[in-house]
Amino acid sequence: MRVISHVLAMALKEIGYEVALLFDYDSSIRNQRITAYLTYDQKPIENPMIDEADILIRLHQKGDHLVAQKTICDTGLCTDEEIPFGMMGVEKFGQVIFGNMIALGRLFRLIDIHMSNQELEKLLPRSYVKENLKAIQLGYDLNLYED
Repeated sequence: MRVISHVLAMALKEIGYEVALLFDYDSSIRNQRITAYLTYDQKPIENPMIDEADILIRLHQKGDHLVAQKTICDTGLCTDEEIPFGMMGVEKFGQVIFGNMIALGRLFRLIDIHMSNQELEKLLPRSYVKENLKAIQLGYDLNLYED
């Protein structure tokens, strides 16, 4: 979740938005599930905390108390839009971790972010860049419901 939110924040910043990104996790536990709160606007952000999100991506059980207008979850975590991100990561790229980039692609589609592969490459971790770009495109191209 940390990489997804960081890449999304940087992408929004690149296209001219003001961005606030906050993380919630127990730093004393290694591999702890992270909840990221990302707020963006065209005007400076006075208070990054919100009562209700526009979009919530749930990739794990943590954060089930959060409220959003639209919730997208990995399979089994909600009854709204369910996408088997982890399973797709394994099937398409051989590792569950690529499900995170598929989820990022879905977010890009929902908030209407268009970036070239060259622009995205600058924001992504150096390892597995080609696979990450393909996973983001796969998530972007998901045609589940009318957006």
